[in-house]
Order: sequence, then C-alpha cells, then structure tokens
Amino acid sequence: MIEWSCDRIWYQDMPFKVNGIPVGARMTVIRLNDNKLLIHSPVQLTTQLQLKLSKLGQVHAIVTPNMNHHLFLSEWWLTYPEAYFFAPPGLQHKRTDLAFDDALSAQTPVLWRHQLYQTLLRGSDKMEEVIFCDPVSHTLIVGDTLAWLKPSPSLLTTALALVNGCYHSPGMPLYWRMTFKDKTRLRQSLQEILTWPFDRIILSHGQVISENGKEKFHRAFQWAL
Repeated sequence: MIEWSCDRIWYQDMPFKVNGIPVGARMTVIRLNDNKLLIHSPVQLTTQLQLKLSKLGQVHAIVTPNMNHHLFLSEWWLTYPEAYFFAPPGLQHKRTDLAFDDALSAQTPVLWRHQLYQTLLRGSDKMEEVIFCDPVSHTLIVGDTLAWLKPSPSLLTTALALVNGCYHSPGMPLYWRMTFKDKTRLRQSLQEILTWPFDRIILSHGQVISENGKEKFHRAFQWAL
C-alpha cells in the first residue's frame, strides 16, 4: 500500500482486466477524524490487505464511485459488517443481494461532512459517478472519470487507451464520453469540481497525477467546457 499523503491517504493497486485487457484497479483509503477509514473503490480483499488496514484505523465507510466498481463488494460486506456501505446511483438496483446503508448523491453524508468535498458527475444517460476531493492533501479522487493508461507492457492496453483517448494524457474514456448527452448538466458538474482545492488526482485506472492536476483535469474536459 502506497502512502500518498502523510497519515491521510493511501492507495492499493491490483491487476485487473476488462474483457481480457489489463487496465489495473486502484483502491484509495482516506483517514478521517478519529482514525476512521473511508474506502474508495474497494479491490480484492486479502488477509494481507486486512492487516494493513487494521494498522491504519477502523474501516468505517465503503464507497464505490459508480455502478461498475462493485465486483469485490461482497467480501468486504461479509468482513466488515459494522462498516457503512454507500451505493452510487444505479447500484442498488444492480446489486439487490447487498444491503446498502445509504445512497450517494451530490450531498455529502454526515460521516465525512466538513472533511471531504463530494458531487455527482451528471449528464450521462448511462452512468453517473460520485467525485470526491480531500482538501487536506489537495487530492481529487475519481473512478472512471479519468484514465491514463500509459505506459503499458500490453499492446492490447495501449490500443484500448489510444482508441479511448487516454494514452498520451489523462482523459475520460471515449465509450463513456459518448453517453453524455446533456452537456449543460455535465458542464455544471465540471465547473463545481474546478472550484475545489486540488492539485493532484488519484485515478482508479492508470497513472496517478501528482502535480498540475487541476490543469490536466480542465484540459481533459475542454470538449465539454
């Protein structure tokens, strides 16, 4: 587990394939007040990972940014019955086998209110994503909103990144970008995000962005702004 911001944010990478193509997956861990941990986009839960988390604090809240990031939720739900599970738009209907404590929206839940910024990336007729920002570490945390799949040892991954416009620089994958029919709602979401205090970005797939994050985010969405 890599420490991104001292005593505040960590992330854990794991190998992950989509339709047989390696794209990787990344989980982010945020330490809130009272050593309570917020888990963003949980990856496969191993004994080693459980031990690492136990040293950081108490697993208190588990969130997924969109309804595609749910594959490992069952094992977390069984292992951490005391934690609060939050579903992004659409996931409660997709995973009726899980009992979620609440649904995520543009309104920040009490558990991390005044600690993190939160909003919805709206405008798509297929999927909305919940975006977070930690003002302490000046970090934006996203799921599929941005990907940056360079460099890659896999020719398939490189081809996928080039086709979707997220190889040379971070960008929203083309397959998802094409579903944003309501540009006005998307632009409103982007304008809100750009008011937040961030300069770094943690992505769920590909390279993290350690500097000039707001500039790269703005450039990635020039097509919508």
